[in-house]
Amino acid sequence: MQYSLSTMLPIALASLFSLTQALPSGIASRSSVTQQLADAQNDWRADTSMVSQFLSAVPTLQGSKLEAAAQVALDAENDELLHKKVLDQNFSSDPRIVQANDVLVNQRTFQSVVDALANFAQNGASMTPGEISTLLQQTNSVRCSQVLPAIDTYFSVTGEKLNNGGSLLATRPTNC
Repeated sequence: MQYSLSTMLPIALASLFSLTQALPSGIASRSSVTQQLADAQNDWRADTSMVSQFLSAVPTLQGSKLEAAAQVALDAENDELLHKKVLDQNFSSDPRIVQANDVLVNQRTFQSVVDALANFAQNGASMTPGEISTLLQQTNSVRCSQVLPAIDTYFSVTGEKLNNGGSLLATRPTNC
């Protein structure tokens, strides 16, 4: 008996679908967790990159453009907490994550960046060039030396779990 491709393809696809439905839930949930970790890492990196782009551009911005760009960066910075939460749920017992979380949360370094971005967003238009420069230097001092290395730690631990051969680093501003 001969079968055509158009006859066999639906049968093969139906068989494949029933096989994937029969997989143990552990396999499906591991795949789901892996995807959540990868998404959280990639989305956190994208948000970090947006903030770094803003901080790189600050010297060229003023007035309402500074405030508008700062608001975008502030939103991205706050969004980072959602991605951090996903990684914290999976790695809270890893001593490297405990230490990185201490730097970000307990030492309030992350909050200091949020506060600076909020200051730029709310008051940037009325700031003098000297005030802008000082706030930028203070922000980058904490962010470049403490916040970004702590985020790198999260990315490193996540990369080990994903075992995908890649190693992400948080994007640095050009004036880091």
